[in-house]
Amino acid sequence: MTTSTDMKYIVVDPDILGGRPSIAGHRIGVMHVATWTQQGMTPRQIAEDYGLTLAEVHAALAYYYDHQREIDRQAAEDDARLAAYAASDQSPLAQRIHRELESRLSPRSPTVG
Repeated sequence: MTTSTDMKYIVVDPDILGGRPSIAGHRIGVMHVATWTQQGMTPRQIAEDYGLTLAEVHAALAYYYDHQREIDRQAAEDDARLAAYAASDQSPLAQRIHRELESRLSPRSPTVG
């Protein structure tokens, strides 16, 4: 059951994004819009890239700023959960990726030629 919020265009639906606030009619969360702006996207770019109106983007940003502490906490919890999952993944693919990353990030001795 979709629940309207105090902000036009923003809804909470337990079946969409785990019940996190999102833009009505889209699977785009308030957290997504906030992250994209933090990464340097403008509201106009977000609207154009994701088929939203500027009003929807600005409503998501307004909702974010009204609930910033809670949304930032949820994002930090998501990041920690993903990091823990990645660290515990022992699949052959994950092991190969870890080896490749380690070799790319390890200091290399200068070659003399």
